[in-house]
Amino acid sequence: MTNTDISNLIYGVAVGDAMGFPVQFYKREQVKTFNVTGMISHKCGKYPAGTWSDDTSLTLALADSLGQTEDIDYSDIMNNFFTWISKGKFTPAGKPFDTGRTCFKALLNYSNGVEPLMCGGQGEYENGNGSIMRISPLVFYIQKKFGDTAFDKKDTFEVIHNVSRLTHAHPIALVGCDIYIAVLFALLKGDEKFAAMKFAIEKVSSFVQSIPKFKKVFPKYNRLTSEDFIKLPESKISSSGYIVDTLEAALWCFLTTETYRDCILKVVNLGNDTDTIGAVAGAMAGLYYGNSVEKGIPDKWKCALQNKVLIENIIKTLSIEYDSDYASKHVMLYL
Repeated sequence: MTNTDISNLIYGVAVGDAMGFPVQFYKREQVKTFNVTGMISHKCGKYPAGTWSDDTSLTLALADSLGQTEDIDYSDIMNNFFTWISKGKFTPAGKPFDTGRTCFKALLNYSNGVEPLMCGGQGEYENGNGSIMRISPLVFYIQKKFGDTAFDKKDTFEVIHNVSRLTHAHPIALVGCDIYIAVLFALLKGDEKFAAMKFAIEKVSSFVQSIPKFKKVFPKYNRLTSEDFIKLPESKISSSGYIVDTLEAALWCFLTTETYRDCILKVVNLGNDTDTIGAVAGAMAGLYYGNSVEKGIPDKWKCALQNKVLIENIIKTLSIEYDSDYASKHVMLYL
């Protein structure tokens, strides 16, 4: 992995979130009348163009922890999450907003002394997209810690599950995060996007077979296992906050487009939970299309982001820990 990979994934999340946030929760038919082609201010008039929401805030909080600690530290991650909601850290303007109910409940548990890995919601109706929206930076830890055969190891799945269960602990959420991180992992290795999808389904399917609670819920993701998934019409794609719907919508937009721009605009036009689906799809598209002038993240979209200084600083922090070339160059500046 390189600093470029890290930057493209983080910016992929932030831009996708900021593109989707202004039309979040609008119905599909309404969104299409807005004719969104670039960054716009929030429809309520409260937030300027380029504002990103909790999806990016918690992604940055995770990335910061991964960059600051030598190994994964679940208490440190939760501390970052808590400083976000209590002090407005990792936000575009110093104030948290758009907090999901399950995330809020988990952070309340943490503030009351519950152990980090016991804080997340375990009920079937607590399978929102609040863990998948923020988990993408974990792919860099997985690659560094477990290498190219990471998804042949149970420890990899344990780490993914632990990072999810900080807020979302039900098996449906855990398996959804498995699939997503496996796709990102394959993209990071350089796989073509359909090969990455196949890799993820095969590896996660193999893992769940020996664990009843995961095997039981894996069929929730059956549509992703079909070769006809990308042929589904838009009318068959739900863009709700349910993790299964979010992952399906993000992958559908990613797999059926050929540029970052087209992927995110397709997300926006789905309506409903557009900021989170934009963040999830944006990580994949940002990583996959890289710095391509024609296919990568449009510069004008990146430039429009609020509080880019914070984003850049966290990219730097993560790069020092996870990109050896970047770290060497950074150290040389001080010799």
